[in-house]
Amino acid sequence: MKAFIYDMDGVISDSESVHIVSEQRVLAKLGVTVTEEELYGYQGTSDRNLWTDLARKYHLTQTPEALEKAKAYLFDRLMHEQGVTPIPGVLALIERTDALRAEGLKTAIASSSAMDFIEFVTVSLGIRARFDTLQSGAELPQSKPDPAIYLQTAAMLRVAPADCVVIEDTENGARAAKAAGMYCIGYRSPHSGMQDLSMTDWIVSDMAEVTKKISCNFPHDLV
Repeated sequence: MKAFIYDMDGVISDSESVHIVSEQRVLAKLGVTVTEEELYGYQGTSDRNLWTDLARKYHLTQTPEALEKAKAYLFDRLMHEQGVTPIPGVLALIERTDALRAEGLKTAIASSSAMDFIEFVTVSLGIRARFDTLQSGAELPQSKPDPAIYLQTAAMLRVAPADCVVIEDTENGARAAKAAGMYCIGYRSPHSGMQDLSMTDWIVSDMAEVTKKISCNFPHDLV
């Protein structure tokens, strides 16, 4: 392993439920009721993908761009009101991968969220300096499950995709990591719904499991 790459929502910040609430409130104002289960299927991908699909599905007259902007405003307000809550155990894992940077490990965040939100989360949690690069897929032509964000991150780190390990909590994110040719740890987040993580290489429900095992020789030393 030469690089360890984190997804953010649902892996670092406990924000997936805030995304769901924001999306439901925007749709409710338009007279559309959508279940959490339906919205879980969009987790890991970009807001543009979500609103393009929902606008078509529910025959909304608003443009995907306008819907995306409305959701972003509400989401930003809610996150600033309640603050950033880290996923249990993730700060210890980040501390562990940061310590391995002295041995040459590269670290990154590759998220479908906008860059300003990635910056907000990392600064709020005091972890910004623990990553070599922060990558947002919000402006890429294709979002997760397309591998573009992970291939871009590997290129920025100057590490071959096969030498990268990713931790993801959603099916879309896991499919993106595997399509990029990376080893993927699937994290069973209690706030991400019933995600299909069967394509991942290792599934965990506790970040401490990863912290205990992680080393520069991971996953070859996984037993």
